[in-house]
Amino acid sequence: MTEERGFRRYLRQLLRLDEPPERTARTFGLGVLVGFSPFIGFHTLIAIAVILLFRVNRLAFLAGVYSNTPWSVAPAAALGTGLGVFLLGSDATLPEISYETLSSGRFWSELTADAWNLLVPFFVGNFIISAAFSVMAYWILKRFLLQYRARRGRENVGGAANDST
Repeated sequence: MTEERGFRRYLRQLLRLDEPPERTARTFGLGVLVGFSPFIGFHTLIAIAVILLFRVNRLAFLAGVYSNTPWSVAPAAALGTGLGVFLLGSDATLPEISYETLSSGRFWSELTADAWNLLVPFFVGNFIISAAFSVMAYWILKRFLLQYRARRGRENVGGAANDST
């Protein structure tokens, strides 16, 4: 219950930022690029560096960085690695992911045995995935913000007209 209220509060703050929707969407998209980048485990450090080095809206940027949740990290990384294997024509294969292979440790031994062959496809594929997600996030948020502000503007104009009558 508290998480939902916190999320809604941040969403309201994001919607009411006093900057052009294109800039908010661009900053959010940059955050998504960092959040889905193959530098798993270093996203927060990269985010801090970007915030300190560049003038970005912290709220929009961090919302983008942390859009990659613990539930989406593994599927996105697997998708990116598979894409990298496909694009590079690598003969590396991802081990079977199942309860049996994970609980027995077979998954991890197979993964580490072929890790060097998967490393380059992992980085290539996940850079492509993060760039694609970043562009999609930009366009989706930009469209949403423009529609939200147009609707809010109509409501404010209508409200002002109703008050004067």
